[in-house]
Amino acid sequence: MKKIIITQRFCKDIKTGEIRDSVDIELSKFLLKLYFLPIFIPNVLAEMSDTHFSKIIQKIKPDGLILSGGEDIGINIRRDNLEKKLIKYFTRKKKPILGICRGMQVLSIFFGSNLKKVKNHVNTRHECKPQTKDKLFPRSVNSYHNYAIKKCPKDFLVTTKSSDGTIESIKHLKYKWEGWMWHPERDKPFSKCLKNRALKIFK
Repeated sequence: MKKIIITQRFCKDIKTGEIRDSVDIELSKFLLKLYFLPIFIPNVLAEMSDTHFSKIIQKIKPDGLILSGGEDIGINIRRDNLEKKLIKYFTRKKKPILGICRGMQVLSIFFGSNLKKVKNHVNTRHECKPQTKDKLFPRSVNSYHNYAIKKCPKDFLVTTKSSDGTIESIKHLKYKWEGWMWHPERDKPFSKCLKNRALKIFK
């Protein structure tokens, strides 16, 4: 069974003041449907030394990484730092990476792009147009983001765009590193197309 590391957002419990890591259980369901084992990484791992960090990841022996959605970049520095460390590790090992929504933004910034504000991309659906010969993409996607990437990062190509020209997904030219601005876990039922695409990335 493939072991997939997943990053998490921060949540604060109003009653207790506890700071918690969390992720939508639907993402777990999506991965389990594919017979992948989700492994959730605590954000405090970012505070460990590089040596400690590497030893923990090596002991897990992950087969891939998902940078999950939720929260704008800059809200939680620990999460930002952890995801940078994970991207460095997985790119060094040349192992698969999938960035979902915010995760695609983080991946794009890491490889030299930046963000721009967009309108009409929150809590809606829109058309998704393939930009390559690879047609394994949905034609309609959910959308929950205020920001999009300004340009395609170096050594990646744009795989889909929305009808307003916003970049909706990217793929590395050589390695199995992809970014999707939509959330596969929020489609009910789960998209067969996206399940097949995830299998292709992490096989």
